[in-house]
Amino acid sequence: MAGFLTVAEVADYLKTTTTTVYRWLKEGRLTAVKIGKEWRIDETLLGDVLRRNNNVNMQEASGAFWSLLRKSEHIMLLTDKNSEVAQFEVSFYKKALEEGAMLMKGCWWEDADEVVDRYARLGMDAELLIKDGIFSVFNMSGIYENEGIGGVIGAWRSSLENAVDRGASRLWASGSPNMECCGKDPLRLLDFESKLNDTIRNAPVVGVCPYSLEDESNREHFEKMVALMNKHSGVAFYSNHQYSLLRH
Repeated sequence: MAGFLTVAEVADYLKTTTTTVYRWLKEGRLTAVKIGKEWRIDETLLGDVLRRNNNVNMQEASGAFWSLLRKSEHIMLLTDKNSEVAQFEVSFYKKALEEGAMLMKGCWWEDADEVVDRYARLGMDAELLIKDGIFSVFNMSGIYENEGIGGVIGAWRSSLENAVDRGASRLWASGSPNMECCGKDPLRLLDFESKLNDTIRNAPVVGVCPYSLEDESNREHFEKMVALMNKHSGVAFYSNHQYSLLRH
């Protein structure tokens, strides 16, 4: 495709009908010039329209997802790639800030400093939020190694108490475990998630536990991941800025 496109070419490219393209022209969503008896659409302008529409669709998708969240949540999130965990978390935390919530991040397989840098590249100044006392980042693997499951639950509980003490609307928290973060036996992780579910149930917490299918341990223990779903209030799927949430 190069230069000016016919209505039929635009319809074919967008996988829609010529009637829809003519309607978009009438509504002003597409700009065209008339050459003879035929309308022609500038390919460059079409690219701009596509980018705008994709941004709108992404916002609508995320907006619909946030509207599904209850006052208290403990959601298991499945992503296809490790990089998508940070993508989701940045949008998650930005929504929390709009609400006036406190934020918490639990790092299992990630390095805390690298997470902060990654968020910055995605448009979130986590370092400033930490300095302002709004955002807490915990090295959960280190806490578990030294204090066991009780220490990790304690980090969640202290973050919740801090949010309540500061008069925040809620605590929005994300941990990013994998099936072997509590040892080679995934049943230990199920025990942790069960205790966490009991701790934050009915509390002013939106908790999300992202699991990336890029992680080998998650793929190897997928049957246990299915059992893990029952330790959460719902299961969400995230890929390429698209969200879907399932309830039990």
